[in-house]
Amino acid sequence: MPDAAIIGAGPAGSAAAVLLAGRGWTVTLVEQHRFPRDKVCGECLSAVGVDTLSRLALLPVIESAGAVWLSRAILHAADGSSATMPLPRAMLGISRHALDSLLLDAAVAAGANVRQPARCEAIEPTANAVFVKVRDLANNRVESITASFVILADGKSAIPLATPARTQDIGIKAHWENADATRDAIELFSLRGCYGGLAAIEAGRWNTALSVPASRVKTHCGNIDSLFHELLTENASLRRRLSGATRVGPWLAAPLPRFAVRRDFPTRVIPVGNAAAALEPIGGEGMGLALRSAELACASLVVNHGHWSDGHSHELLNDYDHLWRARRLGCRAAAMVVSSSKAMNVAVNLLGATDHLARGVFGLMGKHAAHP
Repeated sequence: MPDAAIIGAGPAGSAAAVLLAGRGWTVTLVEQHRFPRDKVCGECLSAVGVDTLSRLALLPVIESAGAVWLSRAILHAADGSSATMPLPRAMLGISRHALDSLLLDAAVAAGANVRQPARCEAIEPTANAVFVKVRDLANNRVESITASFVILADGKSAIPLATPARTQDIGIKAHWENADATRDAIELFSLRGCYGGLAAIEAGRWNTALSVPASRVKTHCGNIDSLFHELLTENASLRRRLSGATRVGPWLAAPLPRFAVRRDFPTRVIPVGNAAAALEPIGGEGMGLALRSAELACASLVVNHGHWSDGHSHELLNDYDHLWRARRLGCRAAAMVVSSSKAMNVAVNLLGATDHLARGVFGLMGKHAAHP
């Protein structure tokens, strides 16, 4: 019987597989997509994620893949004014195409059994085990896997629970070559009622990621090129950065989740990453929190020797609250400021005038000089 079935091989799922398989657990990792694959993401790994990768001894692997160290943040108001601030701790720019594949390779090397492409279609928890219905997408065969625990890392929950309310915001992403932008900074751009970001990733490319109201996407009948040309007219700095750039690959778009830590999971089903909570993407904290939540969940399983109760779930959810709550509020507030041209003009002037205020703002978003 597998000790753990992990649903989803993104950063949280693969990290959990590395941690548990490395401790001698039998791990089955179920992933419905073929890798490598791309997905909507800001592709900035926060210091929380960097620390987790370091403890997993995987940071050198990520660096050798060409990940870019990001040491500054630059805010661009719609009128062309800007403010540059040093990040309390450096972040890493790396594509999901590269990061997810590297982490999955590490899970395999640790001994995880990977089922891919395979889709989890149902999870049935019992008092002593969890039954997982898995469909092999290569041959359409269905089988049941029995596990002591399920770690849910699919980002959307494969079990029938109340779905968090939709945000009505759409995440949009593309990669670029030859952008007129620095390689050591995260840049944020104020747009009409929304915002966008630009950061360097491996192979000399940049990632642009935007949070846009679904109503604006609908106005352009889903034509992202048309929408993006309109967005470029709303911020001179973004227009300048990409005026001579070439888009590499397609536009990707997906609904953006945003919800507090969920507490309605059955015993023996443990959520990590965006299955547990989701925050505004403006702070580049999502991937880091996914990795750290997997580390917390696996540490709890290991220290309790695989014994689990409602009390253990409560303790883990309290850890999740500490991880997500302040960041969720801080990142949401930052997004509201950046999405308002008037508020952004004020913020650029104030943040450009004093490092103390910038450090305070970063602290509200969970970015500190030393990991708390």
